[in-house]
Amino acid sequence: MPAKAPPFKLHFEVIFLERYSRLKVNERKAIDKALTLLSTNPRHAALNTHKAKNVKGKYAEGGDDVFIAYASKRLRFTFEYGPKPGMIALRDCGYHEVCERKISETKSYSIQP
Repeated sequence: MPAKAPPFKLHFEVIFLERYSRLKVNERKAIDKALTLLSTNPRHAALNTHKAKNVKGKYAEGGDDVFIAYASKRLRFTFEYGPKPGMIALRDCGYHEVCERKISETKSYSIQP
């Protein structure tokens, strides 16, 4: 049996952290659970991950693609691969219409899950 791939390291954009801090406790728990799934398997069926339209990534690692994933029926978060190999940059989180907007902030933080 092949060895399991190590989890992705999560890189948090400032916008993501600001919007996350405004969520209710139960909404944060849903995001946290989804991020756990994302770090181990970005294509997990529960996340319903798909490419965002009309949004370009800012890190060369993952190309220009930005992805949208579901934390719940109403909550989404956006991410892209990068800024380094083995990392996922979390761009935004919140309700559907909010998290699909392009991020203009450049500040970010990284942590190991």
